[in-house]
Parts: sequence; structure tokens; C-alpha cells
Amino acid sequence: MWLLARSTRRARPIVRLSKQGSGYARAKSTSVVAWGAFVDRFATSKRCDTENPYLEAHARSRPTQLALDRVFGGPVDANIQISAMGAGMGHALVAGTVLSNGKLQTKLAGFGLNESYQLGNAHIDATIDRFGKPVVSPVDGTVEQIACGREHSAMVVKGFDGARRVLVCGNNAYGQLGLGSLNPKSSDGLRRHALSELTMLDDMLSEGEEPVKVQCGLDHTAILTNKGRVFAMGWGDDGQLGTGLQASADQPMCVVSLEETPIADISSSTDFTLALSVDGRVFYWGNAEYGQCMVGKKIDKILTRMEVPFDNNRIKGIAAGGCHSLLLTEAGQVFVCGYGALGLGPDHISTLQPTPIKGFGNIEAIFASTDRCLAIDREHHVYSWGLGNSAGRLGDGTVAINAFTPTLISTDHFSPADPCLVALGNDIALIASL
Repeated sequence: MWLLARSTRRARPIVRLSKQGSGYARAKSTSVVAWGAFVDRFATSKRCDTENPYLEAHARSRPTQLALDRVFGGPVDANIQISAMGAGMGHALVAGTVLSNGKLQTKLAGFGLNESYQLGNAHIDATIDRFGKPVVSPVDGTVEQIACGREHSAMVVKGFDGARRVLVCGNNAYGQLGLGSLNPKSSDGLRRHALSELTMLDDMLSEGEEPVKVQCGLDHTAILTNKGRVFAMGWGDDGQLGTGLQASADQPMCVVSLEETPIADISSSTDFTLALSVDGRVFYWGNAEYGQCMVGKKIDKILTRMEVPFDNNRIKGIAAGGCHSLLLTEAGQVFVCGYGALGLGPDHISTLQPTPIKGFGNIEAIFASTDRCLAIDREHHVYSWGLGNSAGRLGDGTVAINAFTPTLISTDHFSPADPCLVALGNDIALIASL
């Protein structure tokens, strides 16, 4: 069942959006460090002799600086600025911007899986994409933010005219690109698309309203606007779209249950979505079978937004994983809920209520993906925990070893430039550095 809901056009105030890492001084980033799958090809250094022999050949298990000329497929301007990054189930995107002759020029570079064009264009030779040249696409304007799902990607781009728009690419089998059912299939008969503008969103926005953030679940997409509204599209069988229906949508739908609650932030990486309101309340919808909904019980699927009771402190950050959720308070404390390697120790792998990670504070930003978490504190230290694998995705030098408590990652050779420039995917992690 394909659904379309158009919002009512009326004047709405612009809201103050929440940004993790607001305690950091903003710094321009000119380099990227990464670890996990498909990173080795782009590293500035060779794999060391002590690298775990069980690590996959294309991976790195520790943070390593990337050579930008390899990432972008050729020489790069010395003044290039990393403007946005994203990482999904098996692919990653990096946007670099240069001011040339008074005009911004942006390149979008992608590496990893590309069978559905999730890297931005129709280069489908998976062997080349993973281990050879990256896929590079020009973008008009500045890419401000990127999100990646299972096989699709979305991004917010500020054009030369100052207006923001959403670009999408990748798999559209469930409508997660929002291009509509009439959008033609590609030549091979599959619903996959190179980089395209989400024009259908424009008709649903009020005067002065524009997109400011996108989030990709496995097969759905959520969009936040500068007026605190949320739109969603794609797979909805678990209530991922928050519409109150167990149905998918191939065009953006306004999450009308939040219409009277201005939203400051959204987070999604699998089959549920978290939203943080301007006044500090947390809302949840989608799959909740592991109790990650933070209400003291397991619920199969939540079809419309449900408020999460939380009285410990005002919330400043949210992160939606696979079977788990994370909350960050203004005091810098991290609370976790759900199932897995939550950070609470090997004997505490399940909780139905938001539970603080003891002895772990002063945190400025949190991130979550399918089976793992990342946190950055106010001193720029990076912590990782979750389930390990042969791609070395935890970044601590281990392979296929789980980390049940936050583990400090060696950052001697880099310093995070901005917590907003961090991308945590299923097997890939990227951090923009000074």
C-alpha cells in the first residue's frame, strides 16, 4: 500500500535545532581518519606487521588517516574542506568542498558496496568499488549532512542560491528515496537510482521551511526541517514511518502526530526512529521487540510516536542503534536501553529502562549503529563498544572480539574536528580531523 500525505501550508516558526557537540569550538576539517571495512585501499600508511591475521584484507582495525587524493580519485586542492560524511551497512560517502574563483565546488566520493548506486552514480562493478577507484560525483552547492542506510543514501545540500534541498540515491525498492511510484526503473529493471533531487518534498513545506537533517534506517528515510517537522518515507511494516499505519510510502509523509511538537533532532540506523523535541522530550516509533523503546517492556512494533518517560536530566543527544537506544544528558552522562553489548558489562546485556553507564561521563556526543556505539568526550577522546567482527569495526585493534564496556580508542595521531563530522556505519567509521 503506497501512501501520500500532504501537510497543511501555514506559517510556522523556525526552531532551534539540537546539535551534539555544541560544547566544541567549531574547526575546519582538512583530513579524515577511518577504520573498518574497505578502508585499507585509501590509507596513507601500510598495514603494520602486528595487524591481526584474521582481519579482512580490505579492512583496518585501528583509526588510520585516509589519503584524500585516493578518496577523491585524483589530486585535491590543498584548501579542501570536509563538509559532510556518512556510513551505512556497507558503504561510505565523503563530501569535500573547495572555493574556486569565488564559487564553491563540491565532490562527493564514495567507497564500498554500490550494487544499488548508493555511492551516487551507476558504477556497478563491485570489485572496483571496494578495492580500486572510488565513485566520485560533482554536486552543485555544499553538502551539509549525509546519512546512509542498507543500500541507499540521502543528503542535505545548500545550493548556490542559499536554498537547501535533499538529494537521494541507491535502492528504491520500498520507496525509501521518496521518488514516487511513477519514477521509472533503471535499465536493468531494478528500482535503483543515481543521485536525484527529492523534488516531491518541496510541495509539502511551508513558507521559509527547508530540510536540515536526514537519517537513513535500513530501508526508510526520515527528514527534519528547520521548523521542527519530520517527514518519512520507505519501508513501514514495523511502523518506521510513524504514521500510525503498518504500511510503506514512496513519497515523503509528514509525521502528523508530531505536528504540535517541534522537533530538534532525529536519529535512525535500522528499523526505528528517535526524535528529540525542542523542549527536551524524547519520542520513539518503529520496531521495539528488544525493549529498546525505553518504556519498561518489549513491544513488537510502535506505529505512531510514543513519548519516552525520562526524569534523570535534560536530554541533549539521541542515538538509535539496532536493538538498542542511547540518550545523552546535558550533564554528559550516557544512558542505554535494549539488548546487546550495551556498555554495561558482559553480565548486563539487556535492560528495558534507560540505564546509565557507570563511571562514564563528560561525554559530548553519542552515535549508534546496528551492533555498536561510539562516544566522544569534551576532551576529544573517542570511545567504542559493541560487537566486533572480522572487519575490525570497533577500532580498538581487535577482531571478532566484543567490547561490553566503552573502550578508549587511540587518537594520538588525530583530533576530532567536530562531532557533527562523524559517521558510524555497520562496518565502517569515519571521523573528520584537524
